[in-house]
Amino acid sequence: MTAENREKRAAVCDRCRAVCAVWLRPDGEIVPISATTGCDCPDGTLRVVDALGSPPEEP
Repeated sequence: MTAENREKRAAVCDRCRAVCAVWLRPDGEIVPISATTGCDCPDGTLRVVDALGSPPEEP
């Protein structure tokens, strides 16, 4: 992965609500920047957060 084909973003785990820095690739793949994401969920799903919005409330 090169700097030309990725974008640094914030993502949130849909399960535990942990927030971490990620690389967003053009194909939509989300790759955590660090091994320390703050999320210990075995099946946590990261979702990119809009910089101007906030994650929706939990159901």
